[in-house]
Amino acid sequence: MQPRRSTVSRISRLSDVLGPGPWSVAALRERGWSQDQVDRAVRAGALVRLRRGIVTDARGTGLHSVGGLASLLATLAPRAALSHATAAAPQSLWTPSGCDSRAQVTIAGAAERGDAGLRVHGSRLPHELIHEVAGLPMTRPGRTAMDLGRGRSFPDALMAIDGAARALVLASGHDRWSIRRREVPDQVLAEVAAELDEAFRSVWGWPGTRVLRQALEVRNVSSESPSESWSRGVLLLAGLPSPEVNVGIRGRSGREYWGDLVWRRQRLIGEVDGDGKYGGEAPTRRRRLAEERAREDDLIAAGWRFVRWGSAERGQVLVARVGQALSLPLRVTA
Repeated sequence: MQPRRSTVSRISRLSDVLGPGPWSVAALRERGWSQDQVDRAVRAGALVRLRRGIVTDARGTGLHSVGGLASLLATLAPRAALSHATAAAPQSLWTPSGCDSRAQVTIAGAAERGDAGLRVHGSRLPHELIHEVAGLPMTRPGRTAMDLGRGRSFPDALMAIDGAARALVLASGHDRWSIRRREVPDQVLAEVAAELDEAFRSVWGWPGTRVLRQALEVRNVSSESPSESWSRGVLLLAGLPSPEVNVGIRGRSGREYWGDLVWRRQRLIGEVDGDGKYGGEAPTRRRRLAEERAREDDLIAAGWRFVRWGSAERGQVLVARVGQALSLPLRVTA
């Protein structure tokens, strides 16, 4: 059943008057909607009923915005906090694929429920694991990572935990270069570890937490993308040698470069080629491809080998490709 064009137009005008959804049905009634019109719009898919008396635009416009999330929280219990993937986005955390796209909140002690556009978790949530971002209460990075990784695969859990660790370091005022150069003070790293450990204790003993402990043991703030962390998780899970992450390596010219995953003994560099690695515009792509070719030539001249894979590569293909490369004999150079 397709919603009528007039209904869609009326819903669009609601945003101008009421701001981004969700909206109470009472507010719609005040603006001329009958209960029957609301029910028909829900059945047609133009509106989504989040809970009794609360609806939002089915197109999702506004629900995940700051204003939309603030409106949603206003309809829930005062102790509600954004969580899971909904808390990950405002904090620039890495989210494993396949996460629930509905707005997600945790209300400690509440009944678990899921509606068309809202998922409520009733998990225990200590107050100290909540903070505000853009005025919205949400789970801190450490707890968000535990919620995202719990019950998932080891590579997914490692992605979530690596991302949280890196976000906490960046939030402390250190940039990617200080992370690459291993210049982040031990005190900052200790504080990051403490937050992750505290978050893990808050979920310890729940189903699916064993994988979190395993990921915490090998987390690495030097991982610079979700694909790098996921790939490393796949390789470690397969029992392949653990690589160094984003370390400096020198070419024949003496120039220093950075390798995503590096196995020094085998003189092997693993590179994750993401979709946006070489830029979007043609001139930018050409320039970056030329720079990459020069970098690769310089490193090959110094005796390094390369193995590459795409960010969407299947795990078994990645394991086979890297495993084969690790068993190759070293190249002898003059």
